[in-house]
This record gives sequence, C-alpha cells and structure tokens, in this order.
Amino acid sequence: MAFNLKLPVERGKQLQMIAEAEGKTVVDVITDHIRAKVAAGVIPEAIPGIDVAKDGPAISIKAPGFEASVPLNEGPTLADLLKDAASATDDPERKARWIEGLAALSGVKVKRMGAGVKLVSPLTGKEYPLASGVAADLADQIKLAAE
Repeated sequence: MAFNLKLPVERGKQLQMIAEAEGKTVVDVITDHIRAKVAAGVIPEAIPGIDVAKDGPAISIKAPGFEASVPLNEGPTLADLLKDAASATDDPERKARWIEGLAALSGVKVKRMGAGVKLVSPLTGKEYPLASGVAADLADQIKLAAE
C-alpha cells in the first residue's frame, strides 16, 4: 500500500532537484525530513500502524495483517537484518543464509523486494511490505524494545 501525494509540479521538480543535488531519491529526501522531525521531537518515533512492544521474554510486532513474536534475544538480529536486507550486499548468499537462520529461530521470514523487504507472519503467513527506510525505522523500534 502506498500513500500518494499530490504536489504542485513546481514543488515536485524542486524535490527532484534536491534529490539530484544530494545524490538521493525523492523518497530518501522525504525520509530524511521525517527522521529530522522525529529527532527534533515534532512527531513520535513510533511508526503509524505498526506496534512494537516488549512482551515478557519476547518482542511483539503487530501491523495490519501481520503479527509476530520474536524472542527478546533475537530482536537485535532481526533489527540488523531489517536494516541490511533492503540494501545491496557483496555477499547475497550470506544474507540469504542469515535470513533463513532468523526465520528458523523466530518464525519471522524476511523477503527482499524491489525497494525494501516483506515480513512474513509466522501466524498468518501474510506478507507485510516495508520500504527500506521504514524497515530501518522499524529496526530501531525493535532494538529499543529489546533493551
């Protein structure tokens, strides 16, 4: 699911100019702005629609159509994987083994997709897509819950 914005053509072109000047995509420019507002305390760091919480010896992750519980000690591993899964790597086979290993330990599967990842619920089997920037922000939430 995507959230579409309607901008005046001039603003869209300005966003493209900023992105080109910074060697980024327009999505990266917007993501950086959102993260700056989170860091400044303007908006909360929680991701709308995704609930991450420490639940006894586990971390629960809930989103529309997705629910999982990850052992507390595996939270940092999942967080690292989410940050890394959507990025390019020199060793895709190593990444694939890491993804499979995490799935075996926690039941949560992570699949690469074009511009991000998909989480696969061990309870429902449904996939929850995340853009790479949102996956990285979710990783931060999981690490916080693991502390």
